[in-house]
Amino acid sequence: MPVSSTIQIAGENVDINTPCDVVTALRKRKIAVAAGGAELIIRMNGEEVTFNRANLSALNTLIAEYEVKCREASGSTTRGRARRIRFF
Repeated sequence: MPVSSTIQIAGENVDINTPCDVVTALRKRKIAVAAGGAELIIRMNGEEVTFNRANLSALNTLIAEYEVKCREASGSTTRGRARRIRFF
């Protein structure tokens, strides 16, 4: 039996193999969650995860993960932050 790569994010069907679409859907819901007006429910293969203001940091982590996948899928590379070294 083939496993579907489509998940539902707040009623919007998104293919997890298109990480840029996942990032966009998650960011839209993050704004609503952060504003206190909504919660985010993700359903995949019969399982359900609910994010609300209490676990907004977990949602931020998920968004960051898909941002990396989106950059990789689109072929863009970003340089890391420069670090300063101070000698005393």
